[in-house]
Amino acid sequence: MNELDKQLLIDKYGSIEAIQDKLDAHYPVQYLIGYVDFYGYKINVDERALIPRYETEGLIELVLNTINKYDLDIKDILDVGTGTGCIDIVLSKKLDKVSIDSIDISKYAIELARENYKLNNITNVTTLVSDVFKFEPDYKYDLIISNPPYVDINEEVSPEIKYEPSIAIYADNKGLKYYEHIIKESVNWVFNKSLIAFEIGYEQGDYLKEYASKYYPNSIIEVHKDLSGRDRYLLIINR
Repeated sequence: MNELDKQLLIDKYGSIEAIQDKLDAHYPVQYLIGYVDFYGYKINVDERALIPRYETEGLIELVLNTINKYDLDIKDILDVGTGTGCIDIVLSKKLDKVSIDSIDISKYAIELARENYKLNNITNVTTLVSDVFKFEPDYKYDLIISNPPYVDINEEVSPEIKYEPSIAIYADNKGLKYYEHIIKESVNWVFNKSLIAFEIGYEQGDYLKEYASKYYPNSIIEVHKDLSGRDRYLLIINR
């Protein structure tokens, strides 16, 4: 726990001792504080959704840089697995006149996302409680962005994660289930000039790059690293 988080907890609860039992049980500090700073915006957090992490800030930064690099005209966006709504909030603030469709299988996550949209004065997002495996959009998108569940059920994780919704963390098929479906189906979901961006597990980059090339043989497909030097992002650039 850093000093800022410690002071925020003291301000909220009066003392660290008042919540020591929860801290000893590895309850996430972010949930105890009730919000996080994400890309400079306040995002409320609780057990309804995954806690936003710095890796996802990196995904957004990469997407914004790629849009500029390839001069992509981004107007219609699909966010798959919105969670707290943090991605939508930043993209709404950083991109002009975009419209976002935001889906999540959890109605509780969608409720939290809506609260965060209101908190940050976001009015251009349409939310939908939907299973991506049954999702059939009525129109196409310029950008699909997703931080889906990607942890294999047998992978060891930190004890704090047990308090976060497992549906947002774990995926079948060695954590690849969501990527394979979205990549395959997204061929029908995007315009010819578009961008698809994922946060991925650090051991999934090589496989997903090869898998994506089967469905996007004429596209630029890139794997990028996070600040720790691990593979963390997959981009499919259609131009």
